[in-house]
Amino acid sequence: MIWTVRARLLLLLTGVFLLGLILSSSTMLWDRDEPRFARAAVEMVQSGDMLVPRFDGQLRADKPPLVYWLMIPSIQWLGPSDLASRIPSLLTGLITVLATFLIGRSLGGSEVGLKSAMVQALLPLPLIIGTAATADSTMLAGVSLSLAVLVDHCSGGPRRWHLPILMLSLTWAFMAKGPVGPLIFLMASGTVALLGKTHFSAGKSWWVTVLASLGVATALFLAWAIPANEATGGELGRVGIGRHLFDRTTTALESHGGGGWVGWLMGLPFYIPVLFLGTIPFSALLLPILVERKKLFASDHVKTLLAALVIPTFLLMTLVATKLPHYILALFPGVSVMLVLAWSEVAAGRVDISLLNRWPGRIGRWVCALLVVLLGGAVIDVSRRYGGELELWPCIVMVACTGSVVSVVFRMRPAEFFFGSRGAGTALLVAAIFWLSIFHILEEVQQRCQPAPIIASIVSADEGDVTLPFFVHGYNEPSLVFALNRESVQGNKSVQQLSARYPQGLEAGVASGESSWILIRTDLKERDGLDPLAVGGELRWSSGTEPILNYSTGREISLELWRMP
Repeated sequence: MIWTVRARLLLLLTGVFLLGLILSSSTMLWDRDEPRFARAAVEMVQSGDMLVPRFDGQLRADKPPLVYWLMIPSIQWLGPSDLASRIPSLLTGLITVLATFLIGRSLGGSEVGLKSAMVQALLPLPLIIGTAATADSTMLAGVSLSLAVLVDHCSGGPRRWHLPILMLSLTWAFMAKGPVGPLIFLMASGTVALLGKTHFSAGKSWWVTVLASLGVATALFLAWAIPANEATGGELGRVGIGRHLFDRTTTALESHGGGGWVGWLMGLPFYIPVLFLGTIPFSALLLPILVERKKLFASDHVKTLLAALVIPTFLLMTLVATKLPHYILALFPGVSVMLVLAWSEVAAGRVDISLLNRWPGRIGRWVCALLVVLLGGAVIDVSRRYGGELELWPCIVMVACTGSVVSVVFRMRPAEFFFGSRGAGTALLVAAIFWLSIFHILEEVQQRCQPAPIIASIVSADEGDVTLPFFVHGYNEPSLVFALNRESVQGNKSVQQLSARYPQGLEAGVASGESSWILIRTDLKERDGLDPLAVGGELRWSSGTEPILNYSTGREISLELWRMP
């Protein structure tokens, strides 16, 4: 039976979605971003306010509302669960895979498109972000689709569907994460115009299409932003534009990057190791492809478009002061196509097969293998420290998976059959098993180190009023707000700092006659002289004698949950 391209693409999309479901179901929401996004969507459902995103009753101006809107149907269907919050990322991730197929098909034919789509789906960074309840997968879908339109126009000329798809994709990207999405597309288009002017031109009709699409996207964005800003008294614009656009560009927010000019300069190479880690096992090919790019990509057309897909995003995010791995997600469709095209050129005999096996290839393999070993070792270390009773078997599994990936990385040789014993496709599938094992091990660690679900179940099972005030002292992760799932009240936090409510201490709280829950870090209880037991408190839960890891801060902590009379 000969499978058509459409059938194989549909099979790939189905497999990617099922894999995403498995990964999304294997862990809870990771602090701190995922619970913030998910809870903001829940509060939209509770309040009925679809205009202004809020987290725990407070304005959340970090991102536009598209990702929250997309979460609402699955939350209404499945309830405010971890999986419900991640489903939009799974679905939008399929759009990115489809866009990568279109880019690969335009540059190398259907076979290159299919392989590129699979590579995009299984590379670790897109795979992880594609199963996270954040805005990144949503934005990437819009950006990658707009880039697919650009490549198709430059390869096959104008088509009728370019204008509506470009309008949709740019609006989508704008509403997912603000101006950065359209900016990446505009930079790619500008790179094509600059580098490709000697051998092809996008033409005036292209720029008319771009300006019309950008105008529609901006108008639709403002149709939400203006009334939302008015509803918040201008706070949405001040925080959203001032802090989350300009401040992120000029300063390292929340310690994501170095401070000052020295820190900025030292952070310039940040995305080089991120790119190598995010493309395992294909990171073994990055260096030889970079060194041999002129021989691997003889066509000026292909070289120009690949450069436009990769270089602008890399340079832009390198210059931005705030550094986070997912900031370079938009270049991964281009990187996926580049990797498959290079492999195909060598495998088809159009380029000397030794190009990927010379010294750059050997260095690339050793770098990739070292990264895999370091990553596997880190997972083993975390599992042994914080995995509870599961100490031996995760180590055995991790060692086996790490050794398998290292083995296939060194065995990779350009061959006619992509999934042969030395094929890159085989290495990619083995690496996917490696990531599955990491997710499974981290699931056990997370269940022990993230106490929010346990605390929420204790509070909900209490015979008293489940709406009693909840206070924290030294621990206030967003997962706690999401797990407690209390009715949101605009302007009021459902989880409050103890010191803000009772600056005089626990005695003042007891004297007020207000019953409450208090979650206290054990070390701070002793340091600050807080003694819930002395004022009638009842210990309902403790993290135990062994500290747990607060992975948001990287610190070991011990917690106690008290029911105050």
